[in-house]
Amino acid sequence: MLSSESYVELIKSGYSRSQQDGNRPYPVACYEIFMLSQAQERAKRQEAGLFEQLSTIFDWDMSRKRRSVYLKKLRTGSTLVLTDLTKTILWTSQSFLTMTGFTRAESIGQTPAFLQGPGTDRTTLTTVRDALRRADPVKAELLNYRKNGETYLCQVAIDPLFNNLGELTHFLAVEHEIK
Repeated sequence: MLSSESYVELIKSGYSRSQQDGNRPYPVACYEIFMLSQAQERAKRQEAGLFEQLSTIFDWDMSRKRRSVYLKKLRTGSTLVLTDLTKTILWTSQSFLTMTGFTRAESIGQTPAFLQGPGTDRTTLTTVRDALRRADPVKAELLNYRKNGETYLCQVAIDPLFNNLGELTHFLAVEHEIK
C-alpha cells in the first residue's frame, strides 16, 4: 500500500513524464481513478486469496465448482459472511462493511442478529434458524439495519460448510442488497 506522500509523488511523476515525452498531459483525475481501480482490484484478489486460505485451513469439503461460485460472488460485489456453529461472525468481506456501515471490529464476534430490528420478520428468522439447526442450506429475504439505523432489504443464501471428515464446521452467508 502506498503512503499518501508516495501516491502524490507517483502522480506527479506520471504527469511530468507525459509532458516530457511530448504527449498530451495525462489528466491527473483520470490517473487517480485508474490508480483507485487498480487498488480495488488488488484488494478483491487479496480477499479471494484469504477465502482460499480459510478453505484450506478449515479443510472444507467443497467442490471446485462451488468454490468458484463463491469466489465469483466475492469478485462481483456480493457480501460473504463466515460464522462458526454458534453463528458468531468470524470474517466478513469488505462489501459487508460497505453495505452495513459497520467496521470489522464492530462485526467480528457478533451474531448476524445485531443487524436485525423491529421490522425484521420473526417468521423468516425462525425458518432460517430451523434450517441451520438441521444443517440445511437456506435462502431468505431479511429486513436488516445499517449502523446509522437505516433499513435495507437483504437477500441471503446460507450454506452449511463441512470439513473433509463430514463434520459441520461453519456457515457461509452470501448476501446482496435488494434495491
